[in-house]
Amino acid sequence: MTPFNLSKQTQRLDYFQKTAVSLWLLVGSFITLVPGGLIENRDFSHLDHWVFWGFNGFLLILCLSGLGMSYGLLQRRRWGAWGALGVAWLYLGVFIVDWAQVFPTSPDPMGIGLCLVEFFCAICCVYVLILAHRTLGHFQAPYTTSA
Repeated sequence: MTPFNLSKQTQRLDYFQKTAVSLWLLVGSFITLVPGGLIENRDFSHLDHWVFWGFNGFLLILCLSGLGMSYGLLQRRRWGAWGALGVAWLYLGVFIVDWAQVFPTSPDPMGIGLCLVEFFCAICCVYVLILAHRTLGHFQAPYTTSA
């Protein structure tokens, strides 16, 4: 049996796993962007403490939500796929406002390492979005044939 002749239910189960792995890659790569670390070394000392810690709290909740959704995906739960869609869109929004220099602003320029990691994370977001939609059966892969 070739992979192209798998039943729709088996393909959907594979999408649960693929979405979970893509979500792990997204969260794992985003965790490397801890402020003050090796990659994210911009200065945010001019931000109010409430704003700084509020934003970091939001990012922490987003990371934990991503891990929770991946658990749901591994348990073959539809809510995991719906949650993965929300998490991926929120991550993508964070990257867009950072690239557009809307928030958080910094007098320091964005380094090439940070830019590359955020670009990789954005690619992971797109994969999560596509795979989560396939998991939910919203659209099928182009190679899917009816059995």
